[in-house]
Amino acid sequence: MHAHGLRHCRYRALAKVHVQHVLTAAGANIVRLSECFRPGTTPPRPPRPLTPFQRICQNTQLPPCS
Repeated sequence: MHAHGLRHCRYRALAKVHVQHVLTAAGANIVRLSECFRPGTTPPRPPRPLTPFQRICQNTQLPPCS
C-alpha cells in the first residue's frame, strides 16, 4: 500500500480512482512476476508438439539437394 501510492489517490471521481487502483495493481503484479526469474533467463516450458507438416517432413526421406 505504501510502496505503490494507494494510501492517497490523485483523483476525486470514483471511476478515476478505480482506474488508478486497477493500473497500480497491474503494475505491482508485473513487478512481482519480474522478480520470479533472474534477468536474462526464461522460465522452463515443455517442448511444443510437432505440426503435421513437421511430422510429414520427418517421415519422408528426401534426397539431399546438390
